[in-house]
Amino acid sequence: MRAAGPALIPLALLAMYEAPAVSHFPRGRPLFPALTRIGAGDAVALTFDDGPDRGLDAFLGQLEGAGARATFFVVGEQVERDPGRLEEIVSCGHEVAVHCYRHRNHLRLTPRQVVEDMRRARGIIEEAAQRSVHLFRPPYGVFNLASWIEAGRQGWERVLWTRWGRDWEDKSTSLTIADEIGWPEPGDILLLHDSDRYASPHSWRNTLGALPIILERLDAKRVRARPVGELLDVRG
Repeated sequence: MRAAGPALIPLALLAMYEAPAVSHFPRGRPLFPALTRIGAGDAVALTFDDGPDRGLDAFLGQLEGAGARATFFVVGEQVERDPGRLEEIVSCGHEVAVHCYRHRNHLRLTPRQVVEDMRRARGIIEEAAQRSVHLFRPPYGVFNLASWIEAGRQGWERVLWTRWGRDWEDKSTSLTIADEIGWPEPGDILLLHDSDRYASPHSWRNTLGALPIILERLDAKRVRARPVGELLDVRG
């Protein structure tokens, strides 16, 4: 049997480095299991990515009015613009988790860049929130080997989602976002975005318009919206 040629070695290393990205797809999750559902009998996990941003107060107001609570996967560079926003999120009964420092696809970064980004994000977010963080979702929901290992090293639960609103798209409307989410089942993890910094301009306004529809549908099914961490504690 012939040994692999030198040209094949970098390809093999690249495939290994990118392998955890398959957690984004159902068939890949047995190999790289990330959290996509939670065993909760009467609740879903409501999550928002990419903030905090200028629409935060409107989102917090709608959630408070509906008695809903959520997990905000925040971006370090967003937090740096106004660190006090995390205290607002926490004081309203919501959960803060790590998304990234800069919103970059991990498959385009070196291991060092990934680890530095994740650690920098943690430091900024925990300082602003005045509490430790335990959950991580990578930008675009895409891991590489470096981010998969570093999440484990930090003791973070790797969180993806069951349903998303596709609210970052230019063609999305409040109704299409709500219909993409559909009628969630208990244990589902719902993904929305409360910022348009990395999406179609003003897309957060469509999400804000979709939120009452989504919450009304949950109420009709007698399903509560809760943070990921709270449901994990219930499960445990």
